[in-house]
Amino acid sequence: MTYAAPFLVFLLLVAPGVRLLTLAAKTRQAPELWGGLYFLGASFGISLRLFGASAQFELPEAASLANAIGHVGLASGTIAMAFFTQRVFHPDAWTARAFVVFSTTGIATTTAWMFAGGHLMAENSAAVISTNTFRLLPTFWAFFESFRYWRSMKKREWLGLSDPVVTNRFLLWSIWTLGVSLLPAIALTLRLVAMLVLGDLGDPDESRQAYQPVIMGVVRILFLGIVPAAVIALMLAFFPPKSYLDRIRSRAEVALES
Repeated sequence: MTYAAPFLVFLLLVAPGVRLLTLAAKTRQAPELWGGLYFLGASFGISLRLFGASAQFELPEAASLANAIGHVGLASGTIAMAFFTQRVFHPDAWTARAFVVFSTTGIATTTAWMFAGGHLMAENSAAVISTNTFRLLPTFWAFFESFRYWRSMKKREWLGLSDPVVTNRFLLWSIWTLGVSLLPAIALTLRLVAMLVLGDLGDPDESRQAYQPVIMGVVRILFLGIVPAAVIALMLAFFPPKSYLDRIRSRAEVALES
């Protein structure tokens, strides 16, 4: 079961990625392309990183390779997310372009540092902590922009000036991006705490074996609370059943009539 979770995560994330890339091939639009590349990178990155963390003591060589590919996938995916958010929300703003340059440069630089220094499996190293921190910037930015835009569209919806389904989709995207931001942020916080508590005491491998199960245990518990909400929001955003769309529209009609 431990190794089934990464496979399920891959299937979950690759589906919207394929859908967006297929759409991008038809429309030739940048947002669909960047969105598809984000999900493609995230599908490999998150699933392989989960496998690497779970199998590092039982299958160290396979875990190391999976972890390395996972880091590349996550770096590529979060860079794509930065471009996606800029093209969707601020296509002409120089401040948004500057933020994209800053975040993508930080991701690329710290990822290269991690590989060059051989820190791929050292979750409490400065290189891994730095690259994980930079990877949070695009997803938190996407959450901020989509939530802000949802609130603006919700006010228009009350006046009948926006499509309720599109408005709801921004809310769903806000929930998803918040979820994929909170989980690594929590894991990063736990690693920082572990690093401060353990310091340089004892053998690094023994220290890692001591705190890694604790971190993974806490992260799995948090997964139970955050992941279902994020997954449901993702599925409703990309593969909504007709009954859900009808309910969204009917609620908007009732609100307008009242």
